[in-house]
Amino acid sequence: MWFQCHFCNHTWKFRVDEARAYPDGELEGDVVVTLDGKRHSLGSVVLNAIPEEALTEHLQRQKMHSERESAKLQREIDALAAILKETRAEEDRLWNIQKLDESDMQKANAWSLVYNKAKNLTGQLEDLRAQQQHLRSGEYFFQDIPAPISTIQTDSDGKFTMLLPRDGRYGIVARVSRELGDKKETYCWFVWVSLEGAASKRVSLNNSNIVGAGSPDSALP
Repeated sequence: MWFQCHFCNHTWKFRVDEARAYPDGELEGDVVVTLDGKRHSLGSVVLNAIPEEALTEHLQRQKMHSERESAKLQREIDALAAILKETRAEEDRLWNIQKLDESDMQKANAWSLVYNKAKNLTGQLEDLRAQQQHLRSGEYFFQDIPAPISTIQTDSDGKFTMLLPRDGRYGIVARVSRELGDKKETYCWFVWVSLEGAASKRVSLNNSNIVGAGSPDSALP
C-alpha cells in the first residue's frame, strides 16, 4: 500500500501484513518438570498459542468424541471382564482336577487350553483399558489442535519468549516426551494465559499446571 504526503509530496510504501507480524506484547516463561525431587528444564519444546474460542471448540469436540468412544469401550470391557471371570473359574476347576492326576495328559491339555484363553482375554482387556485411558489423556486432546497464532520453541534452558496480542485469552499448548534417567515421561499442557493489556507477562509450565494436575489455569484440569 502506497501513501503520499500532500504537503511535501513524499511517498512511501507500507505493507499491511508488517503490522500484523508484530503482536503487542510478550509472554515470557519456562518449561520445567520435577521428577524424583529433581528439577529438569526442558529444551526444544514447541509451544503453541491458540485463541480461546478456537481451543474451547476443539476441546469440547474432542471431549464429546472421547466420552462416546469411552462408553463403547466400557461396554466391551465389562463384557470381556465377565467372560474372563468365567474362564478363570473354569481354569481353577480344571487345575484342581489336573493336580489330582498330573500324569493324565488329556486333563493337562484341557487345563492348558483354558489357561491360554484366560491369558489371551487378559491381554485384550489390558489393550481396551489402554485405549480408554488414551481417550482421557492430554495426548488425545493434543491431536488436530487448531492453528496457532504464535509458535515458539524453548531454548536449552527451557526458557521462551512468545509474542502475543495484549487483548484476549489464549491457550498455551505444549507436549513433550523425555527420558529422564530410567523413566520415560510424556507431559502435556493446555494453560490459559492473557496479557490483560500489559506489555509483558510471565508464565511457567510445570507439574502444577500439567494436564491432570487440577490447576484452575488449565483448560484440561
